[in-house]
Amino acid sequence: MRHTRPLWMAGATACLVLSACASWLGPRTVEISREELQAKLSKPFPTTQRVMNVLEISAQAPTLSLLPESNRVATRMALSAQDSLMGQSYQGSVALSFGLRYEPKDLSIRLTQVKLDEVQIDGLPGIYQRSLTRLAASIAEARLQDFAVHHFKPEDLSKADRMGYEVGEIRVTATGLAIALQPRKDVAK
Repeated sequence: MRHTRPLWMAGATACLVLSACASWLGPRTVEISREELQAKLSKPFPTTQRVMNVLEISAQAPTLSLLPESNRVATRMALSAQDSLMGQSYQGSVALSFGLRYEPKDLSIRLTQVKLDEVQIDGLPGIYQRSLTRLAASIAEARLQDFAVHHFKPEDLSKADRMGYEVGEIRVTATGLAIALQPRKDVAK
């Protein structure tokens, strides 16, 4: 029994030292490349949806553009639409942009502030185009808002936590995402 007390004290001292080191060492950064992000966003595609029982719309995997100046990511997806009433086929695209946020409940990076920037389908009559734009906006927001694009492994973040770090700001860079691991607020004090 006498030997457990020194071991416990040594372990507690080591934890305190590691935690203090986090505030001395400053923030760390985890990076997700553009290619990794592209692959994760492409998983649910291609997808098809029926609209107003008239159009069947298929969307292909998105291509990404990184917008570091606004800390957002833009995507463009090729669309094809089949009009079941007239037997017409249409081609076009949809453009969306979004921000990113960290969700501590499941250790994920999720889409936020999803915005439909443009829906364009060549040759589609104006009445369909307006309806499709409104519908696409609501579908995009409903399907993509809070969509998880990355999950941290629990062991990765538990190591960071033991060293006194927590997930901080997510920045869009020219090459991907930079996720700051910053000293925990309770450690930095």
